[in-house]
Amino acid sequence: MLNFSVTFFITIVNITFLYLVLRKVLFGRVTKFMAARTERIQQDINQAKFSNDRAKALEEEWTVKLEGFREEGQRILQLNREKAAKERAAVLEAAKVEAARLIAAAREEIALERREAERELLGYAADLTIEAATAVLGETVDSERNRALVAKFLDSTGVA
Repeated sequence: MLNFSVTFFITIVNITFLYLVLRKVLFGRVTKFMAARTERIQQDINQAKFSNDRAKALEEEWTVKLEGFREEGQRILQLNREKAAKERAAVLEAAKVEAARLIAAAREEIALERREAERELLGYAADLTIEAATAVLGETVDSERNRALVAKFLDSTGVA
């Protein structure tokens, strides 16, 4: 059987007393320290979650903005390409118009020079005709009067 002696009861009383003193002095402080530490850790975890969520939100926001910037860049690039194509077409059209104008002016000038050359040639032909008539007739023919007759003849034939 069990034999309980005084020592056993004194030991029980000492342990109970030690437990109560430690509970009053040490356990309260340790419990407060542990609760404060748990709260700080929980706050750090919450702060980390908040920072992580905020970082993800910012990442998504900037991803959307970056995509918008890319689209805007592509739109601006396309507009510039279209503008350049229109300007190129306008420059080509202006060049074609200018070339056509220059060609028309050159043709007009050529026609004018041709008519002038024909008049000179007719003048030389008239002079040669008068000289030939003078040589055949053997006498001097009034060149002004004959020149007028040759001009009248050429006008009536439509050569001049």
